[in-house]
Amino acid sequence: MKIEANLGLLSMPADQYHAHSAVGHSGLLRIMRSPAHYREYVANPPEPTPAMQLGTAFHTAILEPNRFGETFVVAPKFDRRTKEGKAAAEEWEASNSGKTPLPADQMAAIEQMVASVRSHQGAANLLASGMAEMSGFWVNQETGIECKCRPDWVVTLEGRPNWVTAIVDVKTCRDASADGFARSVAALGYDVQAAFYQDGIKALTGKTVPFYFVAVETEPPFAVAAYKASDDLIEVGRAKYRGALQLLKWCRENDRWPSYQPNGEIETINLPRWAANFDLEV
Repeated sequence: MKIEANLGLLSMPADQYHAHSAVGHSGLLRIMRSPAHYREYVANPPEPTPAMQLGTAFHTAILEPNRFGETFVVAPKFDRRTKEGKAAAEEWEASNSGKTPLPADQMAAIEQMVASVRSHQGAANLLASGMAEMSGFWVNQETGIECKCRPDWVVTLEGRPNWVTAIVDVKTCRDASADGFARSVAALGYDVQAAFYQDGIKALTGKTVPFYFVAVETEPPFAVAAYKASDDLIEVGRAKYRGALQLLKWCRENDRWPSYQPNGEIETINLPRWAANFDLEV
């Protein structure tokens, strides 16, 4: 583990970071659903989905291009029904041991996504100078709970790598438009992440820095948009994550991990508003 002097951020492998018992924003999103979901998430971390694997590969390509070729490789097609095809497949797997194979079409998509980011002036400027995948750990003063964050990218002043000026999170998505991505922010808890990371970096560096999203569509034309998290977005996310930490503290102190109805109550359920607006007149 390499400690970056005067910065409070650590350079460490992703699996080591994820194995650390401190609470990250993904855990906070689970406990916001219910304490039972949080406990299950901690006990049995979910396997990466294909979409998550694509996101990981793209993140490496755009943020750590020197590592991309060492980590990912195009997977050729072999006819494993034949003796020759099976032998060729085994030979290829042995020579590429430790690398993650990607289908040719997925590799081509990643290359085009990277090109789209590089051609977007705002996104390219955000990623021009900084450090990728640094890890930070701190204690939340209100609850005493140890927290962690791993920003995709921290922007630093050129020539002064210990001077953080912004946080950047690269998101793959279906719709990078302002309206479409705002829906993703609300639905996927990106506001919680933005506030949590901003406060984490402040705890580590003493500075409040802006949080930016670089949204990249995963289908042609692989459109890119860059957004700065508004003060209102941050404040809403901050209220959510602080409430989640308070709930986590209570659960730990009482060793209770309820799901949706803590006392087994029976509730009345209604249609959501969008479904209730139905004209019954013929």
